[in-house]
Amino acid sequence: MPFINPSSCHSTHPSYLSTKEQQYDGEKYRFVEQILIAPDYYRVLDISKDASNEEIRRAYIRRSRVCHPDKFVPPYARATESFQLLSLAYETLSNPSSKLMYDLSKQKGSVPFVAGDDENPNDTLQRVLHQLFIEMMEGEFSTMRVFFNGLNETNPGMQVSEDAIIHIELAFRKMRQLFLSTHQYYKVIQFELMRLYELQHELRDLSYFNVWRRMQLSITICKVLLQLPIMINAESKEKQHTHQDGILGVRVESALQLVIGLLEKGERYVTSW
Repeated sequence: MPFINPSSCHSTHPSYLSTKEQQYDGEKYRFVEQILIAPDYYRVLDISKDASNEEIRRAYIRRSRVCHPDKFVPPYARATESFQLLSLAYETLSNPSSKLMYDLSKQKGSVPFVAGDDENPNDTLQRVLHQLFIEMMEGEFSTMRVFFNGLNETNPGMQVSEDAIIHIELAFRKMRQLFLSTHQYYKVIQFELMRLYELQHELRDLSYFNVWRRMQLSITICKVLLQLPIMINAESKEKQHTHQDGILGVRVESALQLVIGLLEKGERYVTSW
């Protein structure tokens, strides 16, 4: 694949969407073009040359959410090209040695250095998402019980029972074991993992005095996190036709659904203020 491929061909896309959908749809296609005409890998990721590894990863995930080929129906060839270029830029700049070689090649005015051109862009994304998942299981989930206890104390109308919390912990233990043994389910929750990552960063960057927004983000993060095992469970039901309860079972899934309903209620309440 060439370093930059500013092809002049453009595919058409549906015109029967709502105004809001059309606006997002148009932004999606413009985003793809911005990546493809970028003059170098730094502009592909929209980062500075002194960006940290975490900033590089965040830029890669943020842009992957928009230009991933699965986001385009019908399939759009240039989205695939932009996603390949995005993955190539991430692979090059996230590795100190390949980043150095790339920077040197630019200084000498030689042909742009290409690293890992044989790497499947989906493999790159799956590897990044796997690391994200592990970090989330060690981070967000460890504070979930504290969050629910605080929610119970401050919101009497949104009580999450101890039994429900135990079932939630069981669901995440099962999901963690599943993800450590196989990568086949990452594609099912890839966009939710990316969204969680962005929400976490927004929460960290938010002022402590912005209490309502912090509460809203915390509830949304928890809700999206709880939706992950439900999505995996639905996929497992399709794969295992003889096990209609999936990997979680009816009681665990029902507990998750109940708590998600409570969180959505809290989300609406906080948003209305």
